[in-house]
Amino acid sequence: MKHLLLIIVTVVCIAVVAGCADNSRLRDDIDRAGRLADTRPDSAIALLDSLSPAINQADKATRMRYDLMLIKSRDKAYIEHRNDSMIAPVVEYFTGHSDPDLTPLALYYAGRVYSDLGDAPRALDYFQQAVNAIGDDTIKRYGLYKICHSQIAELFMHQHLFNYALNSAIKAVDLSSPETLHWDYEMIACIYYEIGTIDSSLTYYKRAYDSALKNNPAGISRVKQQMASFFYHCGEYSKADSILSTLMTNYPADLKNQVYSTKASNTIKIEGYEAAFPYLKWLADSGNIYGQTYGNGELANYYSYIAEKYDAAEKYDAAEKYDSAAMHLRSYIKLQDSINKITQIEAVEKVKGMYDYSIREKDNKILRTENRLRRELNVALAFILAAVVFIGWILFRDSNRKRMMLRYKNIALKSILDDTRKSTKEYQQEMQAKVDSLTKQLDVIDSVKATATELAIKKSEILLSDSILTVEERAQQHIRLLEKPVISYLKNGLTKGESLNTTKALVELEKCVNDIYPEFKHKLISICGVNITEYNVSLLLKSGFSPSEISKLLSKSNETISSIRRRLMKKVFNQKNASPKLWDEFISSL
Repeated sequence: MKHLLLIIVTVVCIAVVAGCADNSRLRDDIDRAGRLADTRPDSAIALLDSLSPAINQADKATRMRYDLMLIKSRDKAYIEHRNDSMIAPVVEYFTGHSDPDLTPLALYYAGRVYSDLGDAPRALDYFQQAVNAIGDDTIKRYGLYKICHSQIAELFMHQHLFNYALNSAIKAVDLSSPETLHWDYEMIACIYYEIGTIDSSLTYYKRAYDSALKNNPAGISRVKQQMASFFYHCGEYSKADSILSTLMTNYPADLKNQVYSTKASNTIKIEGYEAAFPYLKWLADSGNIYGQTYGNGELANYYSYIAEKYDAAEKYDAAEKYDSAAMHLRSYIKLQDSINKITQIEAVEKVKGMYDYSIREKDNKILRTENRLRRELNVALAFILAAVVFIGWILFRDSNRKRMMLRYKNIALKSILDDTRKSTKEYQQEMQAKVDSLTKQLDVIDSVKATATELAIKKSEILLSDSILTVEERAQQHIRLLEKPVISYLKNGLTKGESLNTTKALVELEKCVNDIYPEFKHKLISICGVNITEYNVSLLLKSGFSPSEISKLLSKSNETISSIRRRLMKKVFNQKNASPKLWDEFISSL
């Protein structure tokens, strides 16, 4: 009996020792996969998959270690996290079993998971917890400490909290490695651009380029694309073109959409639509949803421009060009609707995430420290800001869609008009009869048949909606204004870089605007009492000139023009930090 008991005890001990040895070897393999994930994540995933059968028999500590390294490997391989089912127990385990290496790592990847899920507040909370878990040991774990601040900066940027983003981005730079330094410089450059500090933005773009050139040549193409886009948006088209000329021969395939979009936009400004056509055609046919939207919108403008030239010259091909313009506009509107839906879904998810997070915070308020309560307030403020941004975005997109629909209607009207010119006399008489039946209260029309046809179309639209007439009338007013010689004079001068008599042109432009919009000046002055510079800026905006064009015409910087528009928004609507674009939309409505 004693011998039997001894045998049993011996077997159990051997099994325990063997189990411990197996767990130890398994952990070594898991850790090896974790290190491999930093450079070859696909290989790390394959190694972890091969260990999967043994994991079911391992202890909890080993299983949690395995799950954490699998999450890390998938993240490094750019596999989007779809849920938090795996990370939740990992975080719970490593926060309950503190480990100087794995606890901050688990908290960091919790932040990555919730970032992919659109729960920005929870992601920010976990990134901050990871920083706190690192504590004073920042030198040993500087890589994780740095990337936490980079992620925090990026999240703040997406929430349009640029001052907070800048603070975190600068912390990331202080601990960045040479190979990743250009990414951090790029982020700081983008933040400075968003807050309107153009000089600082340019400084950091140059630093990003120098850093990539020295330490990571593979990143140069992305820096060049960002810089070209920066110069384009600043109205410095020649500088943007100089960068793009070196970029077009060598860039990664995943960057083609951004490169072609920037190239097309800049080429339109310098050479016109015909030179930009190949880039626009590729974007419309093969770009991502944003590239397709932009390409179709600009191709609609291109064909409309050609059609109007043919129409003026009474060429037969005008109708064909109008049809092409209408086709691309329909595609643009359809794609824009899709983008709007995507944007709305993302915005709603962000707002919902913030709301859910605030609810969770309230449920645990008894256990909160003073620091936690302060964080709850920050989350609430972020929720309000996100809601405001969401509403503003929707209003902007709706306004933009309405403008494009108006453009489409105008093209359609001209297309129908061209077809009607070619119709028989009998058909024209039928159309005239329809006009007479719809317009009993109007005077008898003795104009040319083209004018009669336009009136028929407009009156038919009234039957669909009373409001459409107002929109179309305003569109026709704007078309009349754009046809004025003074606008062509200014536009051509800007395009060719010619010397312009701006003072004389502004006097003539004011006459044209007052002829078409008699109440414009009176309304503007009665509302806010503008000075001469503010009036000229508003006058040029009403005439369809962009802010960058206005800055050149008035010999003022882009920042000055933005400041004037922002100041007028504050004066009229008491909005201190409103987007200057809101003033542009207000002016167009007068």
